[in-house]
Amino acid sequence: MSSYHPDCAIVRVSIMSSSDSRLKRLPFMLWPGISLSLIALLLALCSLSYLVYRDWRDEQQDNLIQEVLWLEQSLRMHLEGHQEWGDGLARDIAAGKVDSGRFAHLAAFYMRENPELVTLERVDESRVVQWDAHGTRRDGRELNSAEYDALWRAARLLRPSYGAPYQGVDGKYRFDLAIPIVHDGHLQGGVRLSYQLDGLLYHQVPWWIASKNYISIIDLGGKTLAQKFDAAERPGNISHQTSLDPPGFGLYLRAVAYRSGLGLTLPVLTGVIVLLLFTLSYAVWRTRRHMRERALAEQRLSKEVSLRQAIEDSMKSGLMAIGQEGEIVRVNRAFCDMLGFSPDELVGSLPPHPFWPAAHHAPLAEALAAMRANHQPENGFELTMRRKHGGTVVVRLFATPLVEEDGSQHGWITSMFDITERQRQRTALDAAHRRFLTVLNGLAAGVCVVDEGSGQLLYANPGFAELWLVGDAEAPCCVLLPGLMADGRSEDFGMEFIVAHEHRYLLIRRRRIEWVNGESAWLAIVSDVTADRRREEREQAQQERFQNTARLIAMGEMASTLAHELNQPLTAINTYAAGVNRRLPEELALPAGVREALQAMAEQAKRAAQIVSSIRAFVKKHEPQLERVDPARVVPRAMGLAEPLAAKHGVSLQWEPDRRACLLDMDPVLIEQVLLNLLKNAIEALVEAGTPRPCVQLHTCVGDQQWRVEVVDNGPGLAQGMQDNLFTPFYSTKPEGMGIGLNICRSIVEFHRGEFGALSSPEGGCVFWFSLPLAGERG
Repeated sequence: MSSYHPDCAIVRVSIMSSSDSRLKRLPFMLWPGISLSLIALLLALCSLSYLVYRDWRDEQQDNLIQEVLWLEQSLRMHLEGHQEWGDGLARDIAAGKVDSGRFAHLAAFYMRENPELVTLERVDESRVVQWDAHGTRRDGRELNSAEYDALWRAARLLRPSYGAPYQGVDGKYRFDLAIPIVHDGHLQGGVRLSYQLDGLLYHQVPWWIASKNYISIIDLGGKTLAQKFDAAERPGNISHQTSLDPPGFGLYLRAVAYRSGLGLTLPVLTGVIVLLLFTLSYAVWRTRRHMRERALAEQRLSKEVSLRQAIEDSMKSGLMAIGQEGEIVRVNRAFCDMLGFSPDELVGSLPPHPFWPAAHHAPLAEALAAMRANHQPENGFELTMRRKHGGTVVVRLFATPLVEEDGSQHGWITSMFDITERQRQRTALDAAHRRFLTVLNGLAAGVCVVDEGSGQLLYANPGFAELWLVGDAEAPCCVLLPGLMADGRSEDFGMEFIVAHEHRYLLIRRRRIEWVNGESAWLAIVSDVTADRRREEREQAQQERFQNTARLIAMGEMASTLAHELNQPLTAINTYAAGVNRRLPEELALPAGVREALQAMAEQAKRAAQIVSSIRAFVKKHEPQLERVDPARVVPRAMGLAEPLAAKHGVSLQWEPDRRACLLDMDPVLIEQVLLNLLKNAIEALVEAGTPRPCVQLHTCVGDQQWRVEVVDNGPGLAQGMQDNLFTPFYSTKPEGMGIGLNICRSIVEFHRGEFGALSSPEGGCVFWFSLPLAGERG
């Protein structure tokens, strides 16, 4: 739309008409003719190249055949000369003109002149070698079947004969020429000439043939028996072979020409012709493509003009083309429908235009000046325009310069959108938004929206910023609220839960929602419930104290009742035991230990009655029976009561007393009960922990103002949580414990104005201790 101009339509229509006429005049039959001519030229060049190559190959083949025939004839003549010489030698031997010495001299000379000869021997009828190049053989060497083949043929035919090729002791192939020695019609053996095939080719093939061809001798199966070649050359595909006779027996002389080039003239000429042909083809193809592109471009231009006209008429936004002076050059149908004017009423008009309201001339003129100065706002102009039949419409106008291909500007294209209804809705939405924010900002509770994946704070009211100490509620910070996990499957947090934050308790109610951008988020409402939580904690602590007090009262009543009820049975046991002891005559013989058992029974019953009476008096808060006693009498009795339990469980019980004497004002029965309780607790703790080599030690120490007792064990010690709750009423680590033993012990010690405590030993285990003031040290 930026390059649109009213005159462009006329120019483009004229272009389309002229292009259509040219398209009709295009000689479409010219392209097939040119293509066929190029194909014919290409075929002619290919045929010419092929004929030249074939003539060159035929010439090479003819030369190779002539050289092979010449070489075969040369080898035949060479072997025939040897045959004639050997025939004369055989006649001289038969006539007695040659003896072994003469034969050795002739053989050595002939083999020196013909290096392809391996051996030259005279052999008798029984295959025994008589003479060779060294004279008479004394070893009686016999020929094998392959070496005797030529002599066997010559003996049968009584003329020179060649044998079949065979492999010598050196691994190379040979053939023999045998000439019979006949005297007066009787066969007297023969002369044997042995040739090596490699040597024959090496010495008899001339260099000018070997330099151009790969020469070899093959058998009927194609196996190479001998060869002569240049290792620097590679065989080509031109070859010829002929029968090698003599020696014959299926041998062929084969030659393969080495690879050779055609020369530079024909390849260079052919390359130039091919290059010119490709250049011509490319030029023709580019010309045809250019003409096709032009024809297609003109067709597309025609379609685009009609398409743009249809788009302009179908658009819901108003379009208006303005000239350099602000005159209206063109409008579309949507613009006319928006304002109610016809195109004839608008095209050509100058500012102020008919649709400018009288009260808004100044803003419209300023917008036109800013548009002409290319100072358009980013969001366009928001203007008010007049309808033809009354009323106004609010539009948003955007403008863009109308620039041609040469860079010159001919005006502007403006597009307008009716935003009257949208502006009304936006005003109502802003008012509703302000009311909503007023309500949220006035809430005492904190409201926030947190992104589910990243935890980023998307929205927060001032109440949330104050409660959560965020600072600025509008800052895009990352708030890590508990329970708002990315996967949303937290089992520790429900939809409503309480968390401790900055010494306060906050109630968080959460809900997953879909945020304005379509992403999943958490809506959380935070309320300060610190006061309610503290009140509940106080009520719960008061309730626990009430329960503990009630339980202690019940325990006191139960202890008093038990003491009252047990006092009579214990007194009866003591009385019965004393009566039985008095009624037994002194002279009556009883089993050993019976009288002592009765005495111990009476004493223990008496002691139990004293313990019950002391506990009853302690529970009723009466003064126990204090007396000034030596504590050394109390400790052995407590140790004696604890020893059976220690022996049962294999616990070593040790007492380390302080030998210094002292006196205490105390109730010995109660202090003995404290010692027994501490010793039993230590033994049971060691047994439950499974401590190896368990040991409980009792230390007593007399100080300047107090008597101190320590019960030390080597068990696992006290955990931190256990040590903190050790003297809590009804707290016990034993499955059947009541949680009042240590409380009673501490109460007894404190009644005696002493101190009671527990600590972990540095060597392991724990230490329970208490101290009592010495007599005369009353505070």
